[in-house]
Amino acid sequence: MSTASLINDTADARRAAMHKAVLLLIAVALNAVEVAIPRLPFLPWLKPGFANIITIIWIVRFGFKDALLYTALRIWISGFYFGFSLFTLSLSLSGGLLSTAVMSLLWIIFGKRKLIGTIGLGVAGALAHNAGQFAVVYLILSQNVWLFNQIPFMVGAAVIFGSIVGGLAPVINKIAGVHCGDGVVISTADAAGRLNCRPIKFINKFIVILTFAVSVSLMFIGNMAVLASAAALFSFTALSLNHKKPLTLVYPIKFYMLFLFIAVTHLFFTYGTRNGILPFTTNEGLLAFAGQSMRLWCWLQTVHIFKRFEFHALLINTLYRFFPNKKDTLEAGMIALEHFPEIIRLSKSENKIPIHTLLFKPKEALSKYVSIMAGRIAEKVRSSRREIWFNSSVRNRN
Repeated sequence: MSTASLINDTADARRAAMHKAVLLLIAVALNAVEVAIPRLPFLPWLKPGFANIITIIWIVRFGFKDALLYTALRIWISGFYFGFSLFTLSLSLSGGLLSTAVMSLLWIIFGKRKLIGTIGLGVAGALAHNAGQFAVVYLILSQNVWLFNQIPFMVGAAVIFGSIVGGLAPVINKIAGVHCGDGVVISTADAAGRLNCRPIKFINKFIVILTFAVSVSLMFIGNMAVLASAAALFSFTALSLNHKKPLTLVYPIKFYMLFLFIAVTHLFFTYGTRNGILPFTTNEGLLAFAGQSMRLWCWLQTVHIFKRFEFHALLINTLYRFFPNKKDTLEAGMIALEHFPEIIRLSKSENKIPIHTLLFKPKEALSKYVSIMAGRIAEKVRSSRREIWFNSSVRNRN
């Protein structure tokens, strides 16, 4: 291959990375919209899934494998804001990856033959997302048959939100296409430097893997003394890693909706011996609630351990190994991560969509929101790349 051809290929890859970084950040901005929507007490994990709009666009534009990587990167980037814990990761990965896989396969089999459109993909993706999350909730949060009563509601929500997401995909695709453009080509040297995975200390890998193993093992432990000891150990470990933040000790209380959900499913829907003090509950239900609450407490406290011992670096290194030929998408993830805090702040401070407008006029509200945010995201990314390109040129001349 000639030098000119190699340079052109590199330039094309950098433009693709810029384009994908803007799409990733639009997905982040759409995720931020969902934060404003109140959670239902008995379905605290249920969300409209607006970021699936970008997933559909990604599948159609870049294919199955690239879409899986995009989903993993989006979850990885969001983890820096929402935290990496065993529970949140399990929910995000199960719902996100299953949804992406189902939509990708449907597109490959039926979409390219024009037998299914974006609305069909959106509904199928929402159903798969809810199914993946439902499985995780049942297995690690509350193994109670009462949960199956929620299936009709979850199916209905999937059809409604999936239709909205699928219907918006072509509209958002046009808006994003206008703002993405060709971007600014960054230097080959800079790109190569960003794409090199830095080594992770053995002790960090060991502690992350050990934390995972201990957390998973709690699913199979029913002894209350052991679970209470584990909850205390995880809490004091988290506090020791954040000794200047004493509230770390009670960090899981932030997720009180999850504990309320566990309380309802176990206290009111568990058969057994009636409790004398609380007649509407059973002794078996109280024990199940206490045990599951302590497990969840441990899983939520892992966020501090994962952060301190570079779980994020281990995860991105794993992605590099599984997707060695997707350097433009991985580069897009790095660019998106760089701008992630700024986009979150921008999403929170400006362009807030009234809840009633979002609920009753979602197409109008989200189209306007994405149009504004896409323009600002693209400009911020381009400005940053121009600065990198300029600094790199100065270094090369010197």
